[in-house]
Amino acid sequence: MKQFIPAIWLLLCACETPVGTKTGDDTGAEAEVVTFGGVRFQPGSVNFGTVTPDMSATATIGLINASNGDVKVSNAFTNGDGFRLEGELDFPITLEPDDKVDVAVNFNPRDEGEYEGTLNVGVAGEVGYGEVTLKGAARSSSGGDSGGSGSSGALDVFPDALSFGEAGLTDTVWRSIELSNVGSSDFLVKSISSSNPAIFQAEPDFGLPKLMSPGSTAFLQVGFSPSEMRDYTGIIDIETDTDSGGLLVPLSGTGSESGCTICAPIMSVSTSSGGNEALVLSPPSGLGCTANGSVTISNTGDMNLDVTDASIVNDFISTCGTFVLSWAGATTVSPGTSMVLGVDYVATEACLDLPYSDFGHNVLTIQGTDPSNPIHEITLEGNALYCG
Repeated sequence: MKQFIPAIWLLLCACETPVGTKTGDDTGAEAEVVTFGGVRFQPGSVNFGTVTPDMSATATIGLINASNGDVKVSNAFTNGDGFRLEGELDFPITLEPDDKVDVAVNFNPRDEGEYEGTLNVGVAGEVGYGEVTLKGAARSSSGGDSGGSGSSGALDVFPDALSFGEAGLTDTVWRSIELSNVGSSDFLVKSISSSNPAIFQAEPDFGLPKLMSPGSTAFLQVGFSPSEMRDYTGIIDIETDTDSGGLLVPLSGTGSESGCTICAPIMSVSTSSGGNEALVLSPPSGLGCTANGSVTISNTGDMNLDVTDASIVNDFISTCGTFVLSWAGATTVSPGTSMVLGVDYVATEACLDLPYSDFGHNVLTIQGTDPSNPIHEITLEGNALYCG
């Protein structure tokens, strides 16, 4: 017989004050060494552990010049939801041998779940970026005990109930449920269903049937899409082949006036050389023939922006230099947040590369779901006259 798990709710303060600050000594990743362009990253990876949604934790990553000469750190940025640089650094930064500069990364998840990202660091004269792996998790409270004795497979869910609060009639609010096997043997998740699928949508991050081994976890995404201004309740039915037959997770939410005013994503673009229409890259004199730059894509609207594609077309006239794009692929940018594309210019000899907009050469094209600006083009110029 399936059971409702009693929900224990804690009132948590979602404030800006970090709940914990981690330095390189706290990450547990000191043994992993990452070096790029003569710069050693300490630590080479960061695990922020578990924080409460809308709270935050901060880690400090040291960039150390491990070479015998000066190196220039040209830029730094993060990829991945929930991660951002904390404070401002005046790039480029020149490091003498053994010099160190600290970069603070903040982890501030909005929703429950597992998070992964990277800190990307550009070094003058190097193609691409050095990467520090970032990980973290968000949980509201401790999960409940499903009553499993540990002698067989037992399903546990966290949280044991979902309250969506208010959501606008044009909105869909998503929350996640973590499924865990807290028993000592395998069991099968046979089916997952919603009592009101038009209002509460159940979308597992896995295929069904799903075999759960002891200690394993999986995630179920639940969406709330109210159609009227009233209170809603529902049930997520998780059916397993355990003795209990599975679990029932209660749902609640309230439809309200639309939570958006613009009701659309807005794609705003800026480049590291200034403006939003051109990116000019010049390798530092005497430090090789490579220049590092970046393009920041921000969502200034109030609905999610999907950045679906980004590409560069190099010209066929100048063969002494090439523009190279670095990015993580198609990404969803939530309102008020941003993502960064890395753009390098690599010259093989003294070179001047100019854009040819009429032909679409030396142009970066960004595509997204902004209904007013679905395609944004940025012209690219590379000035390596002193290369060599």
